[in-house]
Amino acid sequence: MELFGLGSSGTTAQEMQFRLERIRVPCWHRLDAHKALTNAALLGPGDVAIGFSHSGRTREVIEVLAEAAEQGALTVAVTSFDKSPLAEAADVVLTTAVHETTFRLAALSALHGQLVAVDLIYVAVAQRTYARTTEAFEVTARAVEAHRLHDEPTSHRRRHARRGDAAE
Repeated sequence: MELFGLGSSGTTAQEMQFRLERIRVPCWHRLDAHKALTNAALLGPGDVAIGFSHSGRTREVIEVLAEAAEQGALTVAVTSFDKSPLAEAADVVLTTAVHETTFRLAALSALHGQLVAVDLIYVAVAQRTYARTTEAFEVTARAVEAHRLHDEPTSHRRRHARRGDAAE
């Protein structure tokens, strides 16, 4: 699976890669358009390419999806505009909604809607691969367990909280 997006849409692609890798779904997110294009050229039937672009008009993302489609891969667009060039290049379009405000331009706000789409895809894949997913969770949780701090006793937490309150 090839995942591609630039700017904040690239952040979404990176998050999707993290989630899918955690459940043993091979996927790649490239930060460079040339690398993404060469990877898309190696896809074929049975593979998936997902392009993330709020506007649906980011040339590099459209090109990556078009290359993947040319090779026979299933293409998915995650965009806020279902009539955009990216949407037209895709087999499946997941449309997100964005609420623009004074300090949150639409392109910056798009991240939230894109993350919802990523979460829905992730959960759908996890449900369809339940046994593999639960085993992967167990294995990966054990791998990082030594790097987690364990809860301290309740009385120790209260003592620290009182000291912090006194300093205020």
